Amino acid sequence: MKKTTYTIGFDLGGTKLAAALLTGKGEMIDFIKVPVDMKREGSAIKTQKRVISLMADIALDFKNRFPKETSGSSFLGVGLASAGPLNTEEGALIYPVNYPGWKVVPIRALLEKEIQRQGFKTKVYFQHDATAAALAEGWVGGAQAMSSFAVVSIGTGIGSGVIFNNLPAQSRGMGSEYGHLIVDFKKLQENPNQLHHCTVEGMASGTGLLRRAKDLGFQGHSVEELTSAADPKYAVLYKDMAWALACLCYDLSIGYNLEKIFVSGGLIKIKNLYFAELKMHYKNMIRQMNPAFECKIEIAKTKNHAGVLGAGYLPYLNQRKKG
Repeated sequence: MKKTTYTIGFDLGGTKLAAALLTGKGEMIDFIKVPVDMKREGSAIKTQKRVISLMADIALDFKNRFPKETSGSSFLGVGLASAGPLNTEEGALIYPVNYPGWKVVPIRALLEKEIQRQGFKTKVYFQHDATAAALAEGWVGGAQAMSSFAVVSIGTGIGSGVIFNNLPAQSRGMGSEYGHLIVDFKKLQENPNQLHHCTVEGMASGTGLLRRAKDLGFQGHSVEELTSAADPKYAVLYKDMAWALACLCYDLSIGYNLEKIFVSGGLIKIKNLYFAELKMHYKNMIRQMNPAFECKIEIAKTKNHAGVLGAGYLPYLNQRKKG
């Protein structure tokens, strides 16, 4: 009988941190989600120290409450999935968009050092959050047995994780940053120094929606407040969101000839505002180009847990590479 193995997964984003203790079948033994204010200290260095300390504290808490599962050969390590850009080979964040003031941060080594300093002897593995989400979908989600597929994560930012011929589509530790594809070159011509506003992320992420809504006079502070507003002038935001995401899916399809594209992330909770239009626009575009490239677009079965599940899968991926 195969012994049960365990890992810890962390999913670090611009507004929240999720963590889970997982079995080798992707089952959650325990899960925690806490807010992360990346601007609280007003200092990138202080924020980095707080966030790393928080993750180490959570890992130690799991170890104290589940000593059997987090010790010995049955525990395979800790996985960290983070918003990027980042370099998985170097274990570093590279000027991450959603972490203000962070530059090149060797977060994998810093987290491993802090966890070990607290007496938890384990390794930390590192990956882009949307790529981790794609790995999770292939592990326990709707992409099992598929070799080429993608996950588009719609949240604070827009993440994209592409698995191409069974491997993450990355080069020299980086890549899969398709959320930064330009979808409004006219606006870019008018404002060359506002590149981010002209990208898929600038149009379709939670941050992008709020920024654009405030340009229309919105006074609130969250997507929840925005979506509950009855003012019809905000409808254009969701139409543009659907178009931007449809363009992203089109580009992924013709670039990789994918078997399926999955949508995950915090904003699937408002999918009624954009998802049907996204699929309609995508089908119209891809069939004009070449219907042989068309694939289904579905909500990820791993849903909002995709990032943390994918992070927990990273130690297994490392074993597979060695094997």
